[in-house]
Amino acid sequence: MLSNLDSSAQSDYLATAKRLGIVPADAGSSTSEPQPDDLPPDPAAMRTERVLLDGLSCPSCAWVIEQVLLSKRGVHSARADFFTGTGQLTFDLRCTSLDELGQFIAPLGYRLDTAYDEQRRSSNRRSTLAFIVAAVITMNLMTLSSLRYFAGLGYLDQLPEFLHWLEALLLVPVLYIGWLPMANRALAALKRRSLTMDLLIGIAALAATVLSAAALLTGRDEIYFETAAGLVTIALLSRMIEARLRDRAFRDLVGLFKMKVTKVRLIDGAGEERYSNIGDIASGDRVVFLTGESIPFDGRLVGSTAQVSEAVLTGEPKPVTKHPGDSVSAGSTVHSGRLELTVIRRFEETRLHQITETLSTALSKMEHRLRLADRVSAWFVPLVLLIATGVWLWRLFSYGLPYALSPDGWFPSVAVLAVACPCAFSLAGVCAVTAATGSLLKKGLLVKELGQLELLHTIDHLIFDKTGTLTQGAMAVEQLVWRDTPTPELLCHVLAVEQDATHPVASAMRGYLQRHIPAESVPAGLPVEPLPGQGRRTSIDGRPFAVGQASLFDDPFIPEEMTPQHTAVWFGYGRRAAGCFLITDRVDPQAAGTIAGLKRLGITTELLSGDREQVTETVARTLGIDRATGAMSIDDKVARVKKRLNEGRTVGFVGDGTNDALAMNEAPVSIAVSRSTDEALLASGFVTLHGKLAHLTELFAMGRKLTRVIRLNYIWAFAFNTLFIPVAAAGKLAPLIAMILMLVSSSAVLLNSLRLSVLISPLTPPK
Repeated sequence: MLSNLDSSAQSDYLATAKRLGIVPADAGSSTSEPQPDDLPPDPAAMRTERVLLDGLSCPSCAWVIEQVLLSKRGVHSARADFFTGTGQLTFDLRCTSLDELGQFIAPLGYRLDTAYDEQRRSSNRRSTLAFIVAAVITMNLMTLSSLRYFAGLGYLDQLPEFLHWLEALLLVPVLYIGWLPMANRALAALKRRSLTMDLLIGIAALAATVLSAAALLTGRDEIYFETAAGLVTIALLSRMIEARLRDRAFRDLVGLFKMKVTKVRLIDGAGEERYSNIGDIASGDRVVFLTGESIPFDGRLVGSTAQVSEAVLTGEPKPVTKHPGDSVSAGSTVHSGRLELTVIRRFEETRLHQITETLSTALSKMEHRLRLADRVSAWFVPLVLLIATGVWLWRLFSYGLPYALSPDGWFPSVAVLAVACPCAFSLAGVCAVTAATGSLLKKGLLVKELGQLELLHTIDHLIFDKTGTLTQGAMAVEQLVWRDTPTPELLCHVLAVEQDATHPVASAMRGYLQRHIPAESVPAGLPVEPLPGQGRRTSIDGRPFAVGQASLFDDPFIPEEMTPQHTAVWFGYGRRAAGCFLITDRVDPQAAGTIAGLKRLGITTELLSGDREQVTETVARTLGIDRATGAMSIDDKVARVKKRLNEGRTVGFVGDGTNDALAMNEAPVSIAVSRSTDEALLASGFVTLHGKLAHLTELFAMGRKLTRVIRLNYIWAFAFNTLFIPVAAAGKLAPLIAMILMLVSSSAVLLNSLRLSVLISPLTPPK
């Protein structure tokens, strides 16, 4: 076989075989093969995978996993998200694989998998099972320990010696199930010079175990194996509750990360159906889906009529009837019938995938909040260890070694370690932001920039674009007016100039002209110069030709038929307009209610448009907008945003067009409607996926509620540690009670954050 390969291929083949152990390391030649780290960069060998991570017990675990994976040869980037239980890895296939990376982190108590649904259910089952087993054993331990207490009080005769050893034996599986994974995570962090929250609980349980074992071996009665088991069991309960609450907070987001379809029915050239991997499907292929199946591609329906649900992208659960020739979007589900589709875009090219990637990028920007747990742990954990040690040393020097080794001497230190875990503090902001993001997504609002989500409550002035934002964007030419004698040949030039323009006005003119002008009469290859916010111009036979606002002409004319509701577009040679299109666009029926809702929130509104001043003012009066300015260029919009900021206002901008992108970039908060251009979508911090303006009121109401929840979370977490650490240090708090209080603190933060999962606001205008 090797003889059929060229020398380079033979070398690569032999090197791979050696690395895999298929052939001895000294086989082939004496020349040493290059190691994977020495291999030249090869984009074809790079793989980016989104995976499920199991075993995350707190935000610090995400950091530990990242650092461990990054230390692995061939891993170029690693990102772990505690709240989703997911991660994204970029690695070199020549150096490592997903299986190998999973094995690499397995000894630390973490698991890596790509099967989202099955693995998540398996993870929840394991955490639940671990808690149940530990709880049953701990209850038996407490029953046995109660016999010792009764004997000590004289209610029972002397107990058999083996009872103490039975307690020690029962503790072993609890330590194996709960304490050992915790210790592995803490040690992994220690090797990287990081102190995590696992360390506190691990030391507390270990101290109770070691001191009880010492008492058992020396014949003393101060045996508290049930305390160690109780600490571990409550820690497992905390993990189980947090995992379930975390899943609930994130359930609306996780759905977007899943594409259950891995294989589809492909109709081959012979007309036969066969199964094919989703990754092998290309544009132009014909695929078939049956009732209940999800569609992972954008395509066009062929064959018979079918009903689909487009709730993922439109938010409307009612099935839509699709006829042959209709487009079908990725993420739709076949409601009834057999759906045969010609693929237009593969899943990686679809809008659903773009939304998923946008959301993933936004969530990755939560890393600085996740790192807050590490920053807190960096000083808080050593401080807690110092307090616990100081409490024990004070008892040692005050009462002597025998007292310090007695339960009264070491219980306070263990209680400090148990109650001081800063989980609630680290979860305070992250959980609230995650719950808010999921709730907004369910309502059709995609959060691209989490920083802007936290700024929403500060916005007091909102600027709107007009066309396509407050209007429906379904513009149509109502009339074509000529200055003098009609010159139809000019219309061919207008169509050529507007051929690739994306603005709704250009689309309206194209639709009108294409019904009257044969395609072959339209000149091709004209050098068109876009004038954002004004129009377009070109040169024809050495003469300048322009299409756009009146400002492009020294001598525009005013058609008698023009009303304040008309958008006017002039065209002509030189500086003299020869004709004018009168275009109409209806106001979005939800716009007036949205403006009223924003006013009830105390937000002032302003309308900026490139359209005529008269049209802009008419729309503003109709909707109740506070201020309006027309004939605005791109630079004018940017200048207006800067002016409002300089006036001390906190500004948001809502737009949809390329001419809005710079102003959206300038504003602290920017929102793009669903039909926006790529430039506007890129500049925005939020996207209204379903195009419903009414959701803007919910967005700003959510921003204010989010701020209140986060503040309450931080106040609670800070007050909890401030209050109970001194109580524990004073010996007034048993370790088990301290651990229960820590669980209550974290759960309170999570439950408070879950209030954001359902936003019921009386300020929402009626639909």
